[in-house]
Amino acid sequence: MSHQLSLNLRLKDGSSFSNFLAGPNREALERLRAAVVAAATGDKPSAQMFFLWGADGSGRSHLLQAACRLAQELGVAPVYVPLADAAELSPSFLEDAETAPLVCLDDMERVAGRAEWEMALFTLTERLRAAGGTLIGAASAPPARLAWRLPDLASRLAWGSVYALDSLGDTEKLEAIRLRARHRGFEMPEDVVHYILSRYPRDMHSLFDLLDRIDRASLAQQRRVTIPFLRQLEEMNGGDAQTT
Repeated sequence: MSHQLSLNLRLKDGSSFSNFLAGPNREALERLRAAVVAAATGDKPSAQMFFLWGADGSGRSHLLQAACRLAQELGVAPVYVPLADAAELSPSFLEDAETAPLVCLDDMERVAGRAEWEMALFTLTERLRAAGGTLIGAASAPPARLAWRLPDLASRLAWGSVYALDSLGDTEKLEAIRLRARHRGFEMPEDVVHYILSRYPRDMHSLFDLLDRIDRASLAQQRRVTIPFLRQLEEMNGGDAQTT
């Protein structure tokens, strides 16, 4: 499997900087966007490293994939490695990754404590620094709190900027859902979003998956998204709005 193939398979259609509601994470978003532009244009004096951490649904994967998408739009080929799929990959996958101007490593906690992966990560960070590349890593905890066995790997990963991503509050979730809907080409009325937040899981993964299903159903039925429409979907699907 090539780096480019992995990238093409893993990037989600909705992952971009433009449809990420920054909320309390605006500094991280702006720094990452500037770093990608610098990496793509060669307008940077030296290597850059960023590490994002936070709970599931805080936007880690979205920001990494948004960075890769922007790099592609600027005409360069980034590397995106979803380490949640480490069982299907080999540490050798990281060989020569430093030749890319941007490398994004997602779900890094999945390989903590695995000797071959840790050595591959350590080697990659050293080669990227020497090559002047940009690395963006993401995990559920900061580098120092991951279960690394290799000495100095945590310090290497924390060498640059480390950002704790804060989860969105209910008001910001409402804005995020409406923003994502708008980027998909339809309006989500505020009363509909309040209805969803009162009846469905509030983590962003679940909410965005639900939004995708609602979008498909509304297109198939040529219906506007309203509360009566959601109630009809719930009746058709045993009490919720999940559709196939």
